[in-house]
Amino acid sequence: MKTFFGSFFGALLAVLLLVGVGILGVIHLVGLVGSVERRPAIASRSLLVLDLAVPIMDAPEEFDPSQIFAGLSNDKDQRPVTLRSVLQAIDSAASDSRVKGIYITGVMPLGNRYGSTYPALKEVREALMKFKETKKPVYAYAQFPFSSSYYLESVADKVFVDPQAEFLLRGPSSFPLYYAGFFKKYGIGVQVFRVGKYKSYVEPYIRENMSSENREQLEKLYGDVWGEVKTTIEQSRNLPVGTLEQLINRHGLIEGELAVKSKLGDELVSQSELIDRFKKKYGEDTNNNTFNQVTVTNYLEITKKSSTKRSGAGSKIAIVYAEGEIVDGEGSPGNVGGDRYAREIRKFRQDPDVKAIILRVNSPGGSAFASEKIYRELKAANVSKPVVVSMGGYAASGGYYISTAANKIFAEPTTITGSIGVFGMLINFEKIANNNGLTTDSVTTTMPLSTLFDPFKVKTDSDLAILQKAVDKFYQQFLDRVSISRNLPMDRVNEIAQGRVWSGVEAGKIKLVDEIGGLNSAIVYASTLAQLGDHPRTAEFPAHKTFNAKLQELFRSVPRPPVAEIDPVSNILKDIKSQLDEIRSLNDPQGIYARFPVDTRWN
Repeated sequence: MKTFFGSFFGALLAVLLLVGVGILGVIHLVGLVGSVERRPAIASRSLLVLDLAVPIMDAPEEFDPSQIFAGLSNDKDQRPVTLRSVLQAIDSAASDSRVKGIYITGVMPLGNRYGSTYPALKEVREALMKFKETKKPVYAYAQFPFSSSYYLESVADKVFVDPQAEFLLRGPSSFPLYYAGFFKKYGIGVQVFRVGKYKSYVEPYIRENMSSENREQLEKLYGDVWGEVKTTIEQSRNLPVGTLEQLINRHGLIEGELAVKSKLGDELVSQSELIDRFKKKYGEDTNNNTFNQVTVTNYLEITKKSSTKRSGAGSKIAIVYAEGEIVDGEGSPGNVGGDRYAREIRKFRQDPDVKAIILRVNSPGGSAFASEKIYRELKAANVSKPVVVSMGGYAASGGYYISTAANKIFAEPTTITGSIGVFGMLINFEKIANNNGLTTDSVTTTMPLSTLFDPFKVKTDSDLAILQKAVDKFYQQFLDRVSISRNLPMDRVNEIAQGRVWSGVEAGKIKLVDEIGGLNSAIVYASTLAQLGDHPRTAEFPAHKTFNAKLQELFRSVPRPPVAEIDPVSNILKDIKSQLDEIRSLNDPQGIYARFPVDTRWN
């Protein structure tokens, strides 16, 4: 009877849930139809608004069932935009007589690891500089600029500054939490096996502080990135070299008035006053009590120039976005599942219409086994068609491993790449379990393999020797891949490997990448190799498959993004959850990984 009633009420609950979702869906559809009817055309004098609060991602958003309910809300939605969408909007606006300029606003959210990276922002800056050649103005409103947001805002013809603004301009940094003392206190054992003296991902679990090798590589890496950012800002604002560093060292936070005096901004003005000025200059949107404007997403939707505008039948370039952790199996939205990506690359390889493949990498790496699966498919594709890599914010460790299958590798100066090294890590709870009365026993037929991955057994030296052998083998395979791909002697590869991370500009010097350039540069190069002209058709993976996206495709309605959570408690909990999720994602069947060592705070 328990089974019967359990099944009955479970089925009833499922039916009620489906009916509820259906009713909400119909209500949302009606709202979408109404929004289509109400949607205005682009006003004759409008500013294209680039909202920095909306993350700029490489990959289109994939379907996530939890977003169904978010899609049924009329509230703002923190829906990211893609880099290609932003670039296409800026390019189209340059020749659109209705768009009289571009307005950069909003506060860039913290904690989005793969969104709005410096390499992506550099491409947007370059597009804005090209836009300015039309003599149309670019404005920026600095409310609480961090380094990355001001890096973009500094390209503007005029930077307006909020009277209460404080510029928090600081270079990249990292503050890893070290667990070794905690683990020791509570009897949690961690045993590691690795190759590469700079391969430091495991350090927080076996040390109580940073190793000298890790400090050396991070100081160099962050110095390269910060040097590029400082130089770019100072050149854009016509400031002497060293001005930015002097201001930061002297004042720390740079308040709005000082920012204007120091020529980081042009004028102190409140947002309401600026809106009134723009109303007079560009006309008033009386429905929303603001000036005539259009967001990037709405502009592309109205003009029907989305990133897939030239997709469909015919010769094309396939763009594969490897964004997020590389994990074994299918993976999920937000990471790179080895099986799923290998399968999609295989489809592109076998599709006669696909004349070239671009791999856009924005990944710190992850599972070695999954990386190998992806590499094999890309290498097989490279036999019959060009494979080009465009590196985004990260292309490190496993992210670099899959890049070695390419004909040519593009990277930006601030790209984090390299980290050619391998590690394995096993956690055991033998001591804490025994201290609390938990013990284990076993009957085995094959020792030591039977207990090799037992979480309640400390591994013996012979156990670790087996695992180290597997790590050594993969590391040698990694070196082989790099040596052949980059046409470098094995000794040289081993010298620049060792798990060390490099900036894109340094990677170019040591021949780990071929050319400095972004995603557009890779598209142009691949199109040239495939002889597809200046504006090739494209197919993307992952494709845009959200619940809202499917409805928007039918009814031409775009939701607006919400206010982001920025309270410190939420951010701390989010950081802890992120670290736990990372450990959970270490699912390589052999326990071997090729991953960038630390998470970086860019602001």
